[in-house]
Amino acid sequence: MSRNHQTSGPDHDAPGDVVVLAQDDCTLVILYGDVDVRVSDDLEYAGRFSIDAGRQTVMDVRQVTMMDSVGISFVVRLAAGLRSAGAELLLQGPSRRVAELITLVGAGDLARWLPEQQQAGDISASQS
Repeated sequence: MSRNHQTSGPDHDAPGDVVVLAQDDCTLVILYGDVDVRVSDDLEYAGRFSIDAGRQTVMDVRQVTMMDSVGISFVVRLAAGLRSAGAELLLQGPSRRVAELITLVGAGDLARWLPEQQQAGDISASQS
């Protein structure tokens, strides 16, 4: 059984959203829309929850339309925090533009990129 912690949920009228899903074997963080200062409180919660859980975290950024320095900072801090806790950040997606930003700031090496065809729910099966 998984526990779901939804910070605000996907809302197509909102500038951006963050959803956190706690599963038995990993934490899933899903980002939607514009990831900027307007979702910074939700990003902070998602980061704290993921690091405190101390297990592998998958960040799904396939639905991100824009990510500014707040979003990039979140990726870097989450990846570094997870690494310090002995866990790993896996990135699902992202768009070419978001991938370029993450790579440009040097954060690409902090996380592992999932193949596009692999879904977050398939991770535990592939690592068994």
